[in-house]
Amino acid sequence: MQLGALYHWSPAARFDDIYRDGLRPHAPNTVASEGLPYICLSPDPAVAWTLSGGMDWVSEIDTWDLWLVHLASGDQVCIRAEFGPEIEEVKVYGPLPADRLWWVARRISTPANTSADGGQALDGR
Repeated sequence: MQLGALYHWSPAARFDDIYRDGLRPHAPNTVASEGLPYICLSPDPAVAWTLSGGMDWVSEIDTWDLWLVHLASGDQVCIRAEFGPEIEEVKVYGPLPADRLWWVARRISTPANTSADGGQALDGR
């Protein structure tokens, strides 16, 4: 199976480390209480958001970075089947070096641009 571009959200405070070293399993984790042995990705940036920054208990982080990830043939990948026929989450068991990542965007959540459900309001209200 060939997977196209995948996406990962991380706190913007980690930008320098990710830009230099890439994404690494077992690194400090925002969503889990300890580092996980894999990196979570999604083929859709919006779904990737629900798997990370969109979770209620990480609302104290205001600024997030979106990374586009390209997998290589040797990457150990697990596609989570419990979401149904759509691929929503891909786990990668191994480091993803910086030369396979592209920084795509920065999301800043403030009361002025966050909707009631925690999503970005398009019109800034």
